[in-house]
Amino acid sequence: MKNADKLPSEIYFLAKKMLSGTISSEEKEKLDAWYALNPTEIPIWELKNETKEQLSERLYKSLISKIEFVPVNQPKFIRNYLAIAASILLVCSIGIFLWLKTAKQEQVVKNIRAYSNGMITKIHLPDHSIVWLKGNSRLEYPSKFNDSTRNVILHGEALFEVAKDKTHPFVIRTGNYLARVLGTSFNIKESIEAKIFKLTVLTGKVAISSSNKSKDELEKPIIITHGNEFEVNGNQNSQRLTPAPISEKVLILNGTEYDMNFENIAFSEVKDRVEKKFNVKINTGKNNYSNCYLSADVTDQSLDNTLKVISAVTNSQYTINKNQIDLTGGGCN
Repeated sequence: MKNADKLPSEIYFLAKKMLSGTISSEEKEKLDAWYALNPTEIPIWELKNETKEQLSERLYKSLISKIEFVPVNQPKFIRNYLAIAASILLVCSIGIFLWLKTAKQEQVVKNIRAYSNGMITKIHLPDHSIVWLKGNSRLEYPSKFNDSTRNVILHGEALFEVAKDKTHPFVIRTGNYLARVLGTSFNIKESIEAKIFKLTVLTGKVAISSSNKSKDELEKPIIITHGNEFEVNGNQNSQRLTPAPISEKVLILNGTEYDMNFENIAFSEVKDRVEKKFNVKINTGKNNYSNCYLSADVTDQSLDNTLKVISAVTNSQYTINKNQIDLTGGGCN
């Protein structure tokens, strides 16, 4: 058994990515291929952190290897006994292996489908991104993002406010297109029947490309920066990239809580809007913030960043416990 410091540097690097959940499918294949050629090389540090699947695979391989070595010079009844015991162990190990494998697959495959049913529906994704699903639209996403990319599928129209995560790009598959971002806000409208696709970027930038249904990679992406929109009309066989009209932005934001630009707004209103957008409850206790007014733009900011601004203005401190926010101390004269 090799120690971590004796492993080839590339394999050690890939194994660390495997344990942290950031390994790509190509890297996983390379790692599996190396261990297939070195079946007895199980690092000590990996055994301490092995997953259920790794445990079942190791148990399975270990039992198989033991079954193969039956001494030929043993008495017949001993050989029969060993063969029976080995068969029982084999059946049990296969059962454990398949059970753990199935349980892991069920956990990963579990997806959630959200529908807007003609109304604007707000959805909080597992990574704290916020989506406003519009019209008769549907969004498909996993209960937990486990892959190196955060993948969702959109049918229809939605406004996305994507949580920033440089190590896990956010990829949206919609109709014949893929949109890939790190952390930004934008609106996507897609209609297969009308052959129309429109992307309006509010902040940051988005890479858009035609999708290949056999893989998630982007092919010849077009980079759309903030304040611009990209539209494809299949009926007219046309594409155009233009600045987004103000009227378009107003229409996109209508019915959402995306806009968090406060100009001398009373604390009570700020509190209500923050609670509604992030689905939280802000508790102020006996503290009085009635004389506090906020002038700041926290649009496209996370809950934590928004609370930092509020606490700075009110001279208070805050703590977050799930969906409960406690604001203490401070106040305004």
